Amino acid sequence: MLARLFLLGVCLAMNTAIAQTRTFTTEAELTGLGLDGLQQYWQTHATESQFSGHQNISLPWAALTHPEHERTLVIVNGRTESYLKYQELARDLFENGYNVYLYDHRGQGLAQRLTADPIMGHITDFNDYVQDLEQFVQQVVRPAGPQPLYLLAHSMGGTISAQWLAQTQVRVQAAALSSPMMGIYLGPLPRLLADGLVTVLGTGCRWLGHEACYAPGQGGYEETPFADNELTHSEVRYRLFRELYRQRPELQLGGVSLQWLAQGLAAGDQAIADAGRIAAPVLVLQASQDVVVDNSAQSRFCRALGHCAGGGPLIIDKASHELFIEQDRQRQQALNAILDFFERHP
Repeated sequence: MLARLFLLGVCLAMNTAIAQTRTFTTEAELTGLGLDGLQQYWQTHATESQFSGHQNISLPWAALTHPEHERTLVIVNGRTESYLKYQELARDLFENGYNVYLYDHRGQGLAQRLTADPIMGHITDFNDYVQDLEQFVQQVVRPAGPQPLYLLAHSMGGTISAQWLAQTQVRVQAAALSSPMMGIYLGPLPRLLADGLVTVLGTGCRWLGHEACYAPGQGGYEETPFADNELTHSEVRYRLFRELYRQRPELQLGGVSLQWLAQGLAAGDQAIADAGRIAAPVLVLQASQDVVVDNSAQSRFCRALGHCAGGGPLIIDKASHELFIEQDRQRQQALNAILDFFERHP
């Protein structure tokens, strides 16, 4: 018994030492850096280009690489996002020894929009996102060299990544899904009623001959005041995110189309249904105060998968949906958990 306790103490000490050697940007540092400081680092370290996604759509990508880094990490962002929003996260992961690859989904960020209304979030078929990720890995990431490959995804990116992991032949050492969209938070609205409304309204939209229609309650881009936002408790990170989207208005995206909503709801169901086909180790991080995605669906995903790290989602207490732009305490808890998990799967 004493020997086991001694070994446990050694392991805990080693994990603590590893965590202490990591460097993550703090809110205080960000205040000093500002958006200009982040962009200066990005311009010095990042390479940007285009790749050919599914059905030959051109999609933008970026990478931060160093010849001494021996691990590769792909970041799959969420709805409304661009890889430019991830400059702080990419910097932190790069400084902790990873070659970091990012790209923008079709219809958002720096990518080509899919309807005549450039502010509308739209997708014809959710599987297009999944095939874009496969093309990105095959065309850009794998040719860069044979390194252990890790996946880090947020929100809608988590749904895309779960479906991709269930389909791809690419070996992934481990995947971490942050606030994955295995279900959309609908509040008091029952799912069956939501499905029925989407079907009826979508039929009406097509009957009227529209290319696409906004889902109920959805519309153009709005800059929600920090006090009313449901994404983060970090004022400095939220302010920088909004400042970026003001500086680069081409990144702005509004609400979703009826077609996107129908595809998004079905995609979460499909990710859960196919979870048993995922071989890679998976960590799911859940924000305790999330009102963007359905946390109960994340638990259903873990049960269907059968090998979520820890047996179920790792709950980040007092955190809102966007863990990577949360306050330092929640953000660092999430990032340390992710890198601990990756280091257990070399």
